[in-house]
Amino acid sequence: METDRFEALGDGILAIIITLIILEIPLPSTPSFAGLWNMKLEFLAYFISFLVVFNMWNSHHNLFNLIHKLHNSTVWMSGISLLILGFLPYFTTMVSNNFYSFFAQGCFGFIFVISHIHYILQAKLLTHNEPGNIALIVYLENGVKYSYIELIIFAIIYILGYFIYPPIIMVGCLLAMIFWIFNDQLLPLIKN
Repeated sequence: METDRFEALGDGILAIIITLIILEIPLPSTPSFAGLWNMKLEFLAYFISFLVVFNMWNSHHNLFNLIHKLHNSTVWMSGISLLILGFLPYFTTMVSNNFYSFFAQGCFGFIFVISHIHYILQAKLLTHNEPGNIALIVYLENGVKYSYIELIIFAIIYILGYFIYPPIIMVGCLLAMIFWIFNDQLLPLIKN
């Protein structure tokens, strides 16, 4: 299978996920700034979810630029990644409707945790499939290192969310996303 066709499928699925997230935001009760302000939590949940999906698209794009041969196992691992992300619209709606609920925040954050664990497993598989692809291996090693750091961050924010303030989980997800974007996108530009 060619990577272009597979990337197009992934792009389509991610576009549908983003569309579903925005469609779940209800119209304000009154068409005014006050009505929009009352929906700030829904927009915050959408904003973070959009960043997640966009970052996933960008990471897949960068990854598939480095892959020389598309193995069947790579297709299935990427499919699982899209499956995990497919739950994001549901949990975005849950957290925007129950913003101060630990369970809702925990479910939203769980998408991040599972995605990072999946990334680590996918990196091991890709490294095994293409042992001579040095650029891919270096890219994946950096990503895995940051994934471990973010999993530690998630453990801390879950504890804080449970005992202190549940919305800190969503804030932690946003901070983890910023950390990932900085290390995956901006740091390589600064080093060069």
